[in-house]
Amino acid sequence: MRVTGMMQNLQLLKNLRNINSSLTTGQQQLATGQKISKPSDDPIGVGYQMRYDTDLARSEEFLLNAQTGTEILKTMDSLFQQASDVLKRARTLTLQAVNGTYDAQQRQTISAEIKQLKEQMVTIGNSTYNGRYLFNGQKTDQAPYTVAGAAGETTDPGLFYLNVSPSVKVPVSITGEVVFGAANTDNVFQVLDDLANALDTNNVTGITAALDKIDDSADRLSISWAEVGARMNRFALMEERILDDQVSLKEQRANVADVDVAAAITELKSKETVLQAALSTGARIMQTSLVDFLR
Repeated sequence: MRVTGMMQNLQLLKNLRNINSSLTTGQQQLATGQKISKPSDDPIGVGYQMRYDTDLARSEEFLLNAQTGTEILKTMDSLFQQASDVLKRARTLTLQAVNGTYDAQQRQTISAEIKQLKEQMVTIGNSTYNGRYLFNGQKTDQAPYTVAGAAGETTDPGLFYLNVSPSVKVPVSITGEVVFGAANTDNVFQVLDDLANALDTNNVTGITAALDKIDDSADRLSISWAEVGARMNRFALMEERILDDQVSLKEQRANVADVDVAAAITELKSKETVLQAALSTGARIMQTSLVDFLR
């Protein structure tokens, strides 16, 4: 087949165009750090990249849920410590009040503090996290207790859960009746109300009976406190697992979509050398004319 000058010129331009296109792609990858800038670059790789991006986005949501759950439970842990301190103080005052050397006036003075402790317990029961009440089940927008009627008020029995994986959800809330006792029974509010009344009326028998009831309230609180600790451990384990999964997902995504900078620079330099050689060769070919053949 006869090769004409026009054919040589066209082939040269085609080769230069291909080299320039390859250089542009290499520069784009180095500038963005991504192998894929459009689906046509790697149709299969795009599918994997989208799946990894989706998995990472969901993983971030689960991680945020685990961290939020941990923070809520830390708040509850602090509240249970406060409630425990209230009960300890109430027990100490009760032991003082049953002492035979105390008179009615002294017991009324203790009653005033017991009433303050009861109000503090109600405040603990109405505690919130980010504006949500912690001890009213799923009715997080409603305060569960009032100072006057706490002993007979019922809290919502529902639980508030947080998803930490596609198939795992961990309960965060504990309803107030589990922590403080059921309504219209010897719950902690009723115990403190009865104790204050016994102190006001100088009822030593009633004061003495309050000791066991305070201990029962403390035991009930301890059970809920232990449950909070177990849930905190669960969230900590899930957070660790999520972080490990994210490392794996990011490595897999990087293998598909991220540029190996060192290799990309080496390849780009190689293509630049090829371009220079093609330009040099083309310049020599283009200079050849009929006059050159007649010499």
